[in-house]
Amino acid sequence: MTDSALRFAWTAPSAEEFAAFRAACGWGEIGGEQARRALAGGVLTLTCRSDWALVGLGRVIGDGALYFYLQDVIVHPDWRGQGIARRLVGDLLERLRATHSSGISVGLMAATGLEEFYAGFGFAARPNAGQGAGMSLFLP
Repeated sequence: MTDSALRFAWTAPSAEEFAAFRAACGWGEIGGEQARRALAGGVLTLTCRSDWALVGLGRVIGDGALYFYLQDVIVHPDWRGQGIARRLVGDLLERLRATHSSGISVGLMAATGLEEFYAGFGFAARPNAGQGAGMSLFLP
């Protein structure tokens, strides 16, 4: 799907829209209160809309000073391949560079097959010579 009227904005969706969008994109279901708290705890949120519909979203979470984490880079399946994720990530990183001093760290956990995409922005795969493996724990 293509649309010359895609609009990017530094505004978070409502908690209900965020929860529904995650579910529609296969990212799992979360409750409204959990969605509200997640959005409130973010550092940056960038959305992409076509007309009124949310088609893409990217968030940065972190301590707001030194450590940041690129989280929830989500594009609706009908809109993938249109450069939306590239724009979301690029704009989020540019905003971090513009609003925070040097020496910050930005991490992420790439979905399988997207390592090359993130490498294009300068992210290094782990483990490597200087860093151990990235790890995660999902609590039920």
